[in-house]
Amino acid sequence: MKNEVRKNTSEYIMPVIFFGLCVIMLAGYLLRTDDDFSDMENRFLQKRPKITGQGLLDGSFMDSFETYTNEQIPLRNMFVKCKAVSVWLTGSSENDGIAKGKDSYLFDKVTAVSDKVNKNITAIKNFAMKTDRDIYVAIAPTSTWINEEKLPKGMPVLDELQCSSELALALRDIPNAHMVSLYDALEEHKDEQLYYRTDHHWTTKGAGYAYEKIASEMGLCVENITQYEKHEANDFYGTHYAKYKGIFVQTDEIEYYDVPIKELELEGGTEDNLIDTEKLSGYDKYAAFMYGNDGRCVVHADKGIGKNLYIFKDSYANCLIPYLIMNYDNITVIDLRYFGGSVADELAADKDADVLLLYNWTFVNEDNHFYKLAGK
Repeated sequence: MKNEVRKNTSEYIMPVIFFGLCVIMLAGYLLRTDDDFSDMENRFLQKRPKITGQGLLDGSFMDSFETYTNEQIPLRNMFVKCKAVSVWLTGSSENDGIAKGKDSYLFDKVTAVSDKVNKNITAIKNFAMKTDRDIYVAIAPTSTWINEEKLPKGMPVLDELQCSSELALALRDIPNAHMVSLYDALEEHKDEQLYYRTDHHWTTKGAGYAYEKIASEMGLCVENITQYEKHEANDFYGTHYAKYKGIFVQTDEIEYYDVPIKELELEGGTEDNLIDTEKLSGYDKYAAFMYGNDGRCVVHADKGIGKNLYIFKDSYANCLIPYLIMNYDNITVIDLRYFGGSVADELAADKDADVLLLYNWTFVNEDNHFYKLAGK
């Protein structure tokens, strides 16, 4: 009789446990406040979708709701971390498209040259042809290219130099267009840490070597940023770690200098420095440079130098601008991803200013906003 009771009881244990977990998870969904942003993954999360007739008919509601349940699940960070650890336990060096190489470096697995490359090269070429002044174009190599010897075995490396060479060829016959090669400049110092281990950006040191090359090509005096006070922020986990989320990863250190300015004019207000120090205590520490990515911002130094600069850029430029402002009174910074104005009107406002396009290779390979260069 007792054995029969035990047998009957054991048959119900797992269903009861499963039902209890379902109740707990459902209660978690209903009672907890949705998270807007995941610090661990460095991205915004899906909010609870609204039910609409159109959404039910075309299936978009169910797609959004499925994403919502995945991204707002209680204890999500724990599950994300467990998944990354389980991948590591299988012996894999890759998780969510990020591969771990030597010396704790993480790399983005870009497996193909996009068809956007030719469109973007054409957009830059057309911009140079219609611009009535000298323009300088600099393409930054990726960590994958510079740190090839640190890649995990068998990881493919795309020919970034081919893309850079094609752009240089497209600009060759345009008298006012000047290609600045950053590949040789950085490869000369590849034994130094030019890129973060856990992030896709170059370090302040890597940006410094790029600045020296750019300044030299543009006929500027190469200034010494070390004349200003240096600061460090520890425990930086970058964009690559936000995807990888594995274990045994060495954190990074961010360096920055107190380069004096008069004012940083942002879309949401003004600041008196180039570094958002509050972000240095958060997760996305690289966003401290230039307070992140505004569509348009202006750095005012007003040193009486008599030179201004327009820079069209991605986030690689954010830690290089503190170098460049040593050579200019004002720098107008334009990120085409978020810029809603007219490029032609911007340039017409200061016809004597220098023009620099600075992008990393992956951005040229994948971005679809270069068409804005032709905007009226």
